[in-house]
Amino acid sequence: MVIRVVDNKKLLMTVEESALYDRIVSSYTNTTNNGKDLFQDLFETDDNGIIRALIPPSKKRTSFEVWIFLVNLMVSQHIAIMYEQAADVATQFKAKMAELDKKIAEVDQKLKRLDKKKGE
Repeated sequence: MVIRVVDNKKLLMTVEESALYDRIVSSYTNTTNNGKDLFQDLFETDDNGIIRALIPPSKKRTSFEVWIFLVNLMVSQHIAIMYEQAADVATQFKAKMAELDKKIAEVDQKLKRLDKKKGE
């Protein structure tokens, strides 16, 4: 993952998304236009570079390609966050299950010892 500065905001992207951003910018850049300008005032991010809001273009025109790129980027970011959270919960669950399995084994051992004493 890389942090890029887009429209004076941090934006977290994969290497592939960053390369696509560069291709989009270069495809719209010519002698009179800068492709980076198409990304202005379209999104808000948090301190980690995660898109928190998409803002429909109202001040000036942008490309549908740029808009779809930002929508896809936001969705990808949030899916990655959900996967990370799910993996964390799974790790915690596995640790708790191992702890419970250990406690169950200890209780089983105690019960076996008690049964053995009763049988004597």
